[in-house]
Amino acid sequence: RYELQCYNHEVNCWFSNAVGRSCTLWRSTSSDQNSCKMGRSGMCRDMQSSLSFVNEAQFLLISEASVADLNSKLESKLSQAPVVHVSAMRFRPNLVISGGDPYNEDIWRGIKIGSNYFVSLGGCNRCQMINFDHQSGHVQKTREPLATLASYRRVKGRILFGILLRYEDYSTEENTENPVLQVGEEVLPDIKPRSIVEQVAIGHR
Repeated sequence: RYELQCYNHEVNCWFSNAVGRSCTLWRSTSSDQNSCKMGRSGMCRDMQSSLSFVNEAQFLLISEASVADLNSKLESKLSQAPVVHVSAMRFRPNLVISGGDPYNEDIWRGIKIGSNYFVSLGGCNRCQMINFDHQSGHVQKTREPLATLASYRRVKGRILFGILLRYEDYSTEENTENPVLQVGEEVLPDIKPRSIVEQVAIGHR
């Protein structure tokens, strides 16, 4: 459970105009309930941060190159009609990046965007929620894209796509700037040593 605070009408109108659809801004107030304390496999790997409205971590990053590779595999299924095509937003990310090779994010132990650093907590476990249509509010009755992901992204019983991130706050009394991310900023990955990469690498066919 969360303790919530709803903002006033003026704030909600501003956000509604900004995103082009009616919306309401809610804020999770400070509470012990915000800390992620679940420890069972596949749930809540960010044990250090206070989390709001999420299951496992503060941020989820999706690569457009990885999404494109998934779509190419979906398109190759000639027996499937109609062909399923997914966008990065199907996976409910906070951050979407472009460039690089598909699944490069698997071997990152962190990334730097501008002056902000994020630690990778590993791959995001996927389920039928990726079939949820944000426009209609309904779950699409289809096996895809989960079935295709399961054919080449399954690791120890989990289907991984995208990575979970935790923001590292390095602010000091001298440097109190609010962290800001901007569209188009360069993403600098911190790549794991080769010995670790060989242990966690996922083969994609």
